[in-house]
Amino acid sequence: MILLEAMSPWVIDGFMYFGIILGILLAYGIFKTYTKAQKLIEENGPLPDKKSNYVAIFVVMLIVAGGVVFGLKIGLEENVGSLNTLMFGVFPYVAFAIFIIGSIYRYKNKGFQVSSLSTQFLEGKQLFWGSQPFHWGLMVLFFGHLIAFLFPRTLIAFNGDPVRLLILEISSFAFGLSALLGLILLVKRRLSSKRLTMVANKMDMLVYVVLFIQIVSGLGIALFARWGSTWFASSLTPYLRSVFAFDPDLNVVNAMPWFVQVHIISAFFIIAIIPFTRFMHFLVAPVDYIWRDYQLVVWNWNKKKIRKSTTYFPGKEIKNH
Repeated sequence: MILLEAMSPWVIDGFMYFGIILGILLAYGIFKTYTKAQKLIEENGPLPDKKSNYVAIFVVMLIVAGGVVFGLKIGLEENVGSLNTLMFGVFPYVAFAIFIIGSIYRYKNKGFQVSSLSTQFLEGKQLFWGSQPFHWGLMVLFFGHLIAFLFPRTLIAFNGDPVRLLILEISSFAFGLSALLGLILLVKRRLSSKRLTMVANKMDMLVYVVLFIQIVSGLGIALFARWGSTWFASSLTPYLRSVFAFDPDLNVVNAMPWFVQVHIISAFFIIAIIPFTRFMHFLVAPVDYIWRDYQLVVWNWNKKKIRKSTTYFPGKEIKNH
């Protein structure tokens, strides 16, 4: 594994400048979106029954998240108050417990509220250009992590050829950029459209912020801790398996750079908040529609009378007995 210390100074400086420029561009985009939203409010007046300023909420959450990440960096590097044990030995089980109990409770008691609240009918063009790169990038990266978890030896053998390793790393980084670009476009769409703010909520903003942390930290791993597909399979897979075996091995994960640790923590945090967000909808996706039989609709009325009827409600009225 090649970490930050093993890289030449000019490469490190280049990556740092790239991160600074990316942060400036992101801040500028947020500012432009905020001014545009304020202009819409001035022109059209405040939205009825929807007084929340989601641009301000998103910015505040982003700033708070930056402070939390910085605090985690200091705390994890110094292991303040056994923070490493808490984050990697306790928090995973807390996250899974919240996920399981919360999902069951919401499905049992609020099943009809489990929805992604699709906004495609409200706005479709920007949704397409944001949703496609985001979902494809995220899906490929998810299955890449899953393969490294399920078949670590096969992946390590595949990466034995430097050409294959390089192709895999570049492809993964490209899909990570795709997910980041899609997320930025989706956030811009959500915050700049008057119609979409009517169906937004504060948990949406939290999800956006956590996804930003997850994707940006993943890109940071690709830049500063190279060949992640190999060391993930050889180092993090044993840790994750030890978590599922209820005997977490913290030795390897404690030695990881702080941005790798933040990436792991944010992944568990996403699992924990699933029952409270739109993520819940993928757990109740109607996949049984693929193999279930066709529904048989029986029409009990006289079709001939209905075709010739001049009344608005033809046929005999159905009554409950």
